[in-house]
Amino acid sequence: MPSDDFYIICPYYHKAKGNNLFCNGFSGDESFLTDECYNKQVFKNRKERNSFIKKYCSKFDYLTCGIAALNEQLANRQNK
Repeated sequence: MPSDDFYIICPYYHKAKGNNLFCNGFSGDESFLTDECYNKQVFKNRKERNSFIKKYCSKFDYLTCGIAALNEQLANRQNK
């Protein structure tokens, strides 16, 4: 995203394409690691998508995002 005015901090961010945002995700099957699954979020437009990215993905407190928080909990559970 070279033309955007933010940097991605969240380690669960995967990519943004059009109005869509893809994040590393979770599965109901515990055998899948979080980096093997993806969550897709569809926004009305790129402005809303970018607003979400600025609020959650480009800050060091990215765990305020529900997807990142769940991924973190699942990753910690898998590492035990």
